[in-house]
Amino acid sequence: MRYACTAMLIGLALGSVALAAAPKAAIDRKEGPCKLQKAGAFDDAKLLKMTLGHTVKVETRWRIDEFFGKQIINANVTLKNTGSTPMFAHFYAAFLDKDGNLLGCAGQGTFGDDGLDPGKETQLGSLLIPLPPDRFKDIAAYKAVLYESPKPIGK
Repeated sequence: MRYACTAMLIGLALGSVALAAAPKAAIDRKEGPCKLQKAGAFDDAKLLKMTLGHTVKVETRWRIDEFFGKQIINANVTLKNTGSTPMFAHFYAAFLDKDGNLLGCAGQGTFGDDGLDPGKETQLGSLLIPLPPDRFKDIAAYKAVLYESPKPIGK
């Protein structure tokens, strides 16, 4: 009986350690002034770069670009799960004028019901924000948020 109780206590302690190490839902936000430039995906000096995240790391590279003949705000956004369990994430970014008025925004996240596996990364390809051509000069600031969780975002 004594050994059974000891084994049970060890099991409870190990379970507590496992629970403490489990990733939790988290939010990370960034904002600041910006002036987006017309650039290619690898024109590093012209890109607005931002990183966010706790367990899921997000790297972005924003620029003004062209997509099917339309001028857009474009991003290269990479999500990487640095944790030890599958994670879900959703990223949003908004661009504002000097008075704080919204010019455009986009959001996208992980797909499916399984999350992003540990050590894996994925790119978000639909973070495109078309604006009227005369509005790009008005971009003065950005705000971004990342939601990450071991459960699907929204559940």
